[in-house]
Amino acid sequence: MDQVIPPPALEVYDLTKHYGEHAVLDKLDLKLPASSLVGLLGPNGAGKTTLLKSLAGLVKPDKGTIKIAGFDLGTQESEARRHLAYVPDVPNFYVELTVIEHMELLARAHSVMDRFKEESERLLRRFGLWEARHQPSFTLSRGMSQKLSICCAFIRPSKVLLLDEPGGTLDIKSVGRLYEALAAYRDSGGLAIFSSHQWEALQDFCDLFVLVDQGQTVAVGDLEFLREGADLPPEAGLKEIYLAFMDTDDEPEESRDAAEVEPAPKPVRSKR
Repeated sequence: MDQVIPPPALEVYDLTKHYGEHAVLDKLDLKLPASSLVGLLGPNGAGKTTLLKSLAGLVKPDKGTIKIAGFDLGTQESEARRHLAYVPDVPNFYVELTVIEHMELLARAHSVMDRFKEESERLLRRFGLWEARHQPSFTLSRGMSQKLSICCAFIRPSKVLLLDEPGGTLDIKSVGRLYEALAAYRDSGGLAIFSSHQWEALQDFCDLFVLVDQGQTVAVGDLEFLREGADLPPEAGLKEIYLAFMDTDDEPEESRDAAEVEPAPKPVRSKR
C-alpha cells in the first residue's frame, strides 16, 4: 500500500497584492508543515501584516492561491476558515458584549459548547481575565484586549493559527503563558505563525523562520539551515542571520509594520 502523505498545513502560491502601483505582496510562495511554530520576520513595509491578513481572509489578494489544511481559501472558504484562527495586532470587539460573551459567541459558532465552561475558565485564568469575565469589552485596557483576542483564538478548534505581534502589549507573565499555550498547540498538531520582534524568545522558541522583504519570501528554514544559507558560523543567532539575509547595517526594527503601502527598500536575494 502506498504511503499517504498529508498536505502541508499551509500552502501559498503566487500571492500578489497591490495598493496602487505598489506591490505589497509580489508573487509570494510558501509551504509550512503542521506541528510547527513559525516566526515571521522582515523590515517595516515588507508585507508581513498584509500576508497574515490575506491568510486570514481579511484582505483579498489580486491573484494567487491560499490553502489552509488542504482547503482553498478562495473556492472553499467555509471549509478553510473552519481550520483557521487569527489574532490581530489591534483587536476589534463588539462593544455591547462582555469578555465571556465574546468567547461564547465563538464557541457556539464552532460547535464546541460541550467543553466551553471548563475551557473558557482555564483560558481566562491562564491569561488573568477571569475576574474581568463580565466586563464589557470597551472597558478593557489594550493589554487585556490582546489577552481576550488570544483566548478567543484558543477557545475554538483550528489547525492554523495566525498571530500579528501577539506579545506586543502583554505583561511578562502573560507572554510566557502565551508561549506555553503555543507549544501545546504545536504538540497537538497545529501550525502557528506569528510576527514578533522579541528576537531572543523567537530564536529559542520557533521551529522555523520565514524571512520576507518587499512582499517576497527571502528565506525559509530552521536556524541551522538559515545559518548555512547566510554563510554564518554555528554560534550566529537569529539577529545576525536576519541582518545577513537582509544585507543591511540597520538594526531590526522594534515596531510593527508602520505603512506597508509605502515603497519598500530595494529587494535583496538570499545568500545561497
